[in-house]
Amino acid sequence: MASFLRLLSLLKNYKLPLALHVLSNLLMALFTVFSLPAIIPFFQLFLNQELSSPVVPEEAFALSNADQYLKYHFLSFLESMDQRDAMLVMCAIIVTLFFLKNLFHYLALFFLAPIRNGIVHDLRAMLFAKILALPVAYFDGKQKGDLMSRFSMDVMEVESSILKSLEKAVREPLLVLGSLLFMLYISPRLTLFVFGLILVTALIIGGISQQLKKKSTIVQETLGKLLSFVEETVSGIKVIKAFQAEGFLTDRFRKVNHYYKYVLNRVLWRRDLSSPLSEFLGITVVCILFFYGAQSVFRGEISSEAFLAFLLAFFYIINPSKNFANAYYSIQKGMAGLQRVEAVLLAAEKLPEPPNPVPVEQLRSEIILDNVSFEYSGSERPAIDSVNFTIKAGTTTALVGKSGSGKSTLADLIARFYDVTSGSILMDGTDIRKLRIIDYRKLMAVVSQEPVLFNDTIENNILFGLEGIESSQIEEAAKMANAHEFIMETPLGYLNNVGDRGNLLSGGQKQRIALARAILRDPPLLILDEATSALDSESEKLVQDALDHIMKGRTSIVVAHRLSTIKNADQIVVLDEGRVVEAGSHSELIEKRGEYYKFINLQSLSETNT
Repeated sequence: MASFLRLLSLLKNYKLPLALHVLSNLLMALFTVFSLPAIIPFFQLFLNQELSSPVVPEEAFALSNADQYLKYHFLSFLESMDQRDAMLVMCAIIVTLFFLKNLFHYLALFFLAPIRNGIVHDLRAMLFAKILALPVAYFDGKQKGDLMSRFSMDVMEVESSILKSLEKAVREPLLVLGSLLFMLYISPRLTLFVFGLILVTALIIGGISQQLKKKSTIVQETLGKLLSFVEETVSGIKVIKAFQAEGFLTDRFRKVNHYYKYVLNRVLWRRDLSSPLSEFLGITVVCILFFYGAQSVFRGEISSEAFLAFLLAFFYIINPSKNFANAYYSIQKGMAGLQRVEAVLLAAEKLPEPPNPVPVEQLRSEIILDNVSFEYSGSERPAIDSVNFTIKAGTTTALVGKSGSGKSTLADLIARFYDVTSGSILMDGTDIRKLRIIDYRKLMAVVSQEPVLFNDTIENNILFGLEGIESSQIEEAAKMANAHEFIMETPLGYLNNVGDRGNLLSGGQKQRIALARAILRDPPLLILDEATSALDSESEKLVQDALDHIMKGRTSIVVAHRLSTIKNADQIVVLDEGRVVEAGSHSELIEKRGEYYKFINLQSLSETNT
């Protein structure tokens, strides 16, 4: 219920169309109810009976007896005509009432459309903003396909199941209420009898809808797994073909796909049960009512034309009740998708902003790691354990060690993608947790092993959010990254599209564009995470030349294992199982013949020690 109320809170952005929607529904219900008493004289004329003689109200006009005055003047008007003219007038009145009813029905839908589409637009915008705001830790272990499913299929489910049903949820109760009031006016005893029958049917339908909600949650979760599986398959298609794993993956996909079909069938069976079940229960109630009401007519407790109008009013209740039941089913089904969307929207943003941030514009002296420890959620041992060292401004610090030693984790902590578990990271004496995240990250640029490029032009990938940059500045950054030459060889130069994830470029070309992006920002702090490890020798030389040029006079943190990248570093920090085991320059560590020396030998680079 809380999720549904939060969804409805978005309606505050659409007050005018919402007010017009509600007003149109009210007018539609009003004209529907007005058509009911107009039917009684019509039935009298149709049954070739004389119209009831108008009775002059005994009391003065008031709201309490307004219906008596209306009935008096209406019957007096019809009594002045012959039967043929009276029938013609009645037909005209009924046609007018139904025209107005359907006109306002359309207007209600007309004003609902921008509300439905607007809320879906707002949900997607909120989800996208939340995904950008969530810390990196949130995405650890998350399946991309499942997140995409929440962004697309779950939001669509909210629109198609919940928002589409809102119109019925607003309109149908008004019709039911108006019809019930008319029925109470005709015969309170019959109305109470009908109400008891409707209550029984509502309890039956409500029990089924609860099961529908549970099954719908399973459907949405299974679809997320299915999409994740497809996304992984497309991303790893080369590996799959190289290892002839098509049959293996086909079997895995078949199992997930079969289970999805299994649970979806059960959801659809339950949902589709609502219409025939509602119709069956409705006709059962009608037959019981007809039998019970006929006895009242036979006993003279109610006139035949009044009972026919009562039945018509009841039919006005059946369809709205049926539609409301279908809407209730749909809302229950859509709630599963809404709750999955809310699981992202309500996720905790674990990197808190300081209440009184310290202003920062530049890295002036040093970055100190003071007894830093960090442990991933669910891990049995710390990834970083009591690390202490200092990075002087304007120097290059290389982080080396075997795989899993904590190099990339340490770089992520310095970038504040995660917060330390204990200890602190100080920049110019200030704990980075006391700085606004956006201010702190403006001071840095990150180039990773797998460069991230977007399906856009080379120019926009280099700019990547910067504004007011001249073309000459972009070209200068590309030249410094040794990228300008190959860019100009493409058909459209800087306007050439790089393809999905940059797949139209080689690994070295992608890395150089990523470097150009970093250069254009001219950051005082540069973090390079295995920036050359995946490149061939020729591409590595081009990228390394660009790196050497970029890192001059700049504070650089380099995660690497190749000697060409780390040998000229001012400081080399050697990590093993999250701890610092050695630190010093290349020559100092070689002389020690410790862990660094072993590391270099393992990389087949010992011949360069001299």
